[in-house]
Amino acid sequence: AAGGYGSSVNIYNRARFSQIGSPVASDAWRSDQFGKGGFIDAPVNEEITSATFYKNTLIVFFERSTWQLRYVGEYGLPFIWERISSDFGSESTFSTVLFDQGVLTVGDRAIINCNGVTAQRNDEQVPDIVFNIRNADNGVKRVVGARNFQKEIVYWSFSDSQLQRVF
Repeated sequence: AAGGYGSSVNIYNRARFSQIGSPVASDAWRSDQFGKGGFIDAPVNEEITSATFYKNTLIVFFERSTWQLRYVGEYGLPFIWERISSDFGSESTFSTVLFDQGVLTVGDRAIINCNGVTAQRNDEQVPDIVFNIRNADNGVKRVVGARNFQKEIVYWSFSDSQLQRVF
């Protein structure tokens, strides 16, 4: 920002893109020149929490909804937002884990699986586990997922809501 870091503004539902070609060119990210960089805001008043590619589709998780950012190839506006689910989102940035059948993530209401077309619950056997995650003291920011390829399972570490220590 021209006024320095303190004058910059975060827009939490915005995707930015550079020009076609080199993204390190001095004017590659300029949104005031047609054909250079640009941005597109998602039509939702939520913060982007996580994003990952699944089979050539960028799945973007917001706080309470899931969208895909699809490339359409238009010169001035090459991307569009498409809603996958208005019910399920991701509460934790590092909880997203990629699988062959979709992307698993921990949301505020469920552990969900998104395949680019639908987002469905994946926690029928443990439906209340997400409500045990400690929300205080940045507990949701400390949820981390890891995939075990040999056993074909996923592990999540999280702070339990019963734990009263800050760490």
